[in-house]
Amino acid sequence: MKIIKNMKTVILISTMALLLFSACSERELGPLVGIGGKPGVLSNISVENGHGVSKISYTLPDDQQLLYVEAKYTLDNGEVKTVKSSIFKNFVKLEGFVSTDEREITLYTINRGEVKSDPIRVMIKPLISPLEMAYGSLLLSPDFGGVNVKYENEFEHEYVLNILIKVDGTWQVYDKSYSSVKEPVFTFRGLAAEEQEFAFFLVDKWRNRSDTLFQNITPLYEAEVAKGLMRHHLLDNDYYVPSFSTRPLSNLWNGPSTAAGSNFVLAAGTGNDFPWWFTIDLGRKYFIGRMNMLSSPALATGSTNIYSFFFQNTSPRVFEVWGSNNPAVSGSWDSWTLLDRFESIKPSGLPIGNNSAEDIALGLAGEDFTFSNYDVAYQYIRIKVVDSWSSQFGFILQEMTLWGAPTE
Repeated sequence: MKIIKNMKTVILISTMALLLFSACSERELGPLVGIGGKPGVLSNISVENGHGVSKISYTLPDDQQLLYVEAKYTLDNGEVKTVKSSIFKNFVKLEGFVSTDEREITLYTINRGEVKSDPIRVMIKPLISPLEMAYGSLLLSPDFGGVNVKYENEFEHEYVLNILIKVDGTWQVYDKSYSSVKEPVFTFRGLAAEEQEFAFFLVDKWRNRSDTLFQNITPLYEAEVAKGLMRHHLLDNDYYVPSFSTRPLSNLWNGPSTAAGSNFVLAAGTGNDFPWWFTIDLGRKYFIGRMNMLSSPALATGSTNIYSFFFQNTSPRVFEVWGSNNPAVSGSWDSWTLLDRFESIKPSGLPIGNNSAEDIALGLAGEDFTFSNYDVAYQYIRIKVVDSWSSQFGFILQEMTLWGAPTE
């Protein structure tokens, strides 16, 4: 009897479940709120055209079910864009235009039931785009081993600069560089010092592409400054004093070491304030184009933090490079010419003592600095240290490498 009773219970539960499933399967899902009719349309519409953008302002209809405003438009590259603006704003901003052609924009109001209003059509006419402005400002010039490219990015948009070269009569992408800064500067290197055909164009984040700038350019001949000829040239008012006899200034150009702390310059000046400086004889005259400053990873092998000197301690942060061909023994600055002033930039921007993977990678590769003044060849250079990363008086560096064009 007990078994029969349990079987009846199972059959009853199964039957109820089947009826419930059947009832649910017949129900059509829909919006959680009443759909109602079409929402009202926008009114009091005004247009403010900007560079590559248009801002459309309006008055929303009095509708409690209204959810958002939708605008549809087509970019110059053919891509259809949809932009939504919540009911807490009274405008919609449309971006990514390149041409200044007048065009039609369609606006809708949409309620909580996803029902669209009747369309409202508005004409806009954007001003010249930031992409075209950036392209129009492209400035090309030959550089050591390559080409230097500058342009103005007034609105700090994101761009990818593409450089192409001709290989066997066919255009090929040689390199690409991304930037969103106001005045980007790039140098593409590794090219022979012979006239070549180049092409340059910009692409923005909407995948719009600028026109292409074609130009024949002859890169400048570049060679590494011969380290075997370099010498410490001590002048009367130089401040360089090695902290240890095993850390002479010549460690700056006798080759980097793979062992932490085994080969670097550690120095303090004869005073306790910035700036201070030291002088190097290159052994012959060079038109100096660029340099690499390779930081010392750590003070000594076995340090608990092998990268403890990257972007901290007495690693140089701000420094100047001066040139001369006839330096006075007294060290007077009257016989020197400022070649450039540089600042070490930490990629991550993290506080001192905290290095990201990108910071460490740059520390291991060394920072590159490009000179803006290389019209005159110099045999002697002076490094003036203006500040260190921790503003501690002193100087630590593993290697310094220079490139340029030697005189005949």
